Amino acid sequence: MVHLVVDSEEDAASLGFHGSPTFQIDGQDLFPVLGDPALSCRIYPTTDGPRSLPDLESLRTAIQEKFNGL
Repeated sequence: MVHLVVDSEEDAASLGFHGSPTFQIDGQDLFPVLGDPALSCRIYPTTDGPRSLPDLESLRTAIQEKFNGL
């Protein structure tokens, strides 16, 4: 696991960063979004409504799908 500090709009653009927290594997966002990269808080849809983190089951599913596609 790598924690990366993104502290400029330029860094966000070069990394394809769409807000914090972002979950990536091999540089690919597990929850791709439309729009321009930006320094911002990220909101994830969950069964309980919008939240600052994806629900655990969504995160597990995204990780499994990523690894099954390799």
